[in-house]
Amino acid sequence: MRKRWGVSERQVKQWISLVDIEASGSNYRPFLHVRDVPSMGRSAIIWGLKTGRHHQFLSDLEYFYSLLAEYSRSVIDIREQYPLLPREETIAIAKEIGICHPCYPGSNTPIVMTTDMVLTVRGISSQTSLLPLSIKYASALAPVDGNKEEYERTIEKLQIEKRYWLRRCPEWLLSTDKMLPLNKVHNLDALRTAVIAEECDWLNPLLPKFAHAFRIVWSERKRLKDIYAETAIELRVTPADIAFLFGRAVWLRLLPIDLDSIVLHDEFPVVLTPDVARTAQRGLPGWSACSRQRFKECPC
Repeated sequence: MRKRWGVSERQVKQWISLVDIEASGSNYRPFLHVRDVPSMGRSAIIWGLKTGRHHQFLSDLEYFYSLLAEYSRSVIDIREQYPLLPREETIAIAKEIGICHPCYPGSNTPIVMTTDMVLTVRGISSQTSLLPLSIKYASALAPVDGNKEEYERTIEKLQIEKRYWLRRCPEWLLSTDKMLPLNKVHNLDALRTAVIAEECDWLNPLLPKFAHAFRIVWSERKRLKDIYAETAIELRVTPADIAFLFGRAVWLRLLPIDLDSIVLHDEFPVVLTPDVARTAQRGLPGWSACSRQRFKECPC
């Protein structure tokens, strides 16, 4: 069902009755789904490595930020399209600052406002906190000819959202495409395929041996595909299998690959970062039990 046009108060109350804003992990259900609203660019339904459920991303930009969240050691949960409830609070905030609360098109029914992504973050002391992200394209935040009214309305809605969250947590972030580490996002996206390919789970026991062999044959000028070929001989698998092992080893942080310096390509060397972390780790911190189960045979 589309939650956009001619919505009645009765419909909104029915949707709200189905919401559990305290739910987390695989139990969380986003308030908006891809089918509900027009998207900015491509919308996507993506299986979450940390949550063990399908995520509903309404733009490429939301997906890109989710990649960084999944790879982060400190992020332990990702909740997208998070409803700002109770709705009466956002209505009151709008009144306080003298702006009109947004309504569903074709009606006078106040919308249930949402935040694009709410992360649960574990700090140094192992305490957790919420980090809400409002994810926008920079072009939507710049007044130009023809979109001044739309720009001003966007800023008004962000003011409501910001005040809502600052009552609950110390930080609220406005994140744009200009802030993305583009090389890192591209690399994580490309390598993520190896992680979600369950047909390659039989390779998991080889991960530690592969990581060791990779370090031995690596050199600053050696092409990635040549490293694949040499490690394939060592492990007695195909170069294609090695490519999957490489993707998993990077996501599991078994290899200190510099994801920021260049876009990884078979024809070019890869850059290693100073290896200050432990070589072997017990999976990726924050992955759901569902995701970790797939790596149960991996001795890393």
